[in-house]
Amino acid sequence: MYPDIVTIRTLEKETLQQIIRISEFGRLGELQAAASAGLAGINDQRGGVNVHLGFALDIRLRGDRQGKAVSRRIDVGALVEVSPDKKTVSNASYSLLICRYANPQTSPIVRKVHFDYESFALRNHEEAKPTAHLQICGKLSPHHISVGYTATRLNGLYPAWEKPRFPLPPTSLALMLNWLLLEFQTDPASQGILNSPEWRNMVARAERAVLTKYFSEASKFLLSSGDKQKRFLQTYLYNMSVD
Repeated sequence: MYPDIVTIRTLEKETLQQIIRISEFGRLGELQAAASAGLAGINDQRGGVNVHLGFALDIRLRGDRQGKAVSRRIDVGALVEVSPDKKTVSNASYSLLICRYANPQTSPIVRKVHFDYESFALRNHEEAKPTAHLQICGKLSPHHISVGYTATRLNGLYPAWEKPRFPLPPTSLALMLNWLLLEFQTDPASQGILNSPEWRNMVARAERAVLTKYFSEASKFLLSSGDKQKRFLQTYLYNMSVD
């Protein structure tokens, strides 16, 4: 249900290159510099992906005073690890962290989620979990700590509660960023990026690279006469052997 590592490496490199090239991304402060650093860390021939994009978005929420948008720190991360065969992905985790305000050293953390993929062949089979899922909160990464986040800021989100995990399709950097811009269109940069032909094409390529295999295999399962008595959630998403 997940693309091979070459597809993922190529996709994330292209995404970072588009962030650097598209001028509208320059309005999001540190994002282009972070994309340049992430691009330099991806090897064309081997290894996985380890990218961290930190930037500020002007976000207006119902509870904000006088309906004014507030600059809030956003961190999007991608950690993709390679299986021993060096061809497939063993684990992938795309994280999102949103601060109440702009400074991660002093601001409460209001949202923290990560979208994970864990290869069935390499994970702990004693614990049932969807192969691709959303998990709320979780621990801070070393990168988060290096930019000023502290674990105590997470306490209100109960990081020790790793369950329930929510079955969801896999994602990528382009899909994460596009989703955020759709959700937070109050930032002046959002509409410019969303309307950029280059960015629209990038998102369309990402959707097809990441989602085609997931949905085509799901559709094949659901339409198969041989599988019509099997339960989709347990069989396809949890990889549980059930009749």
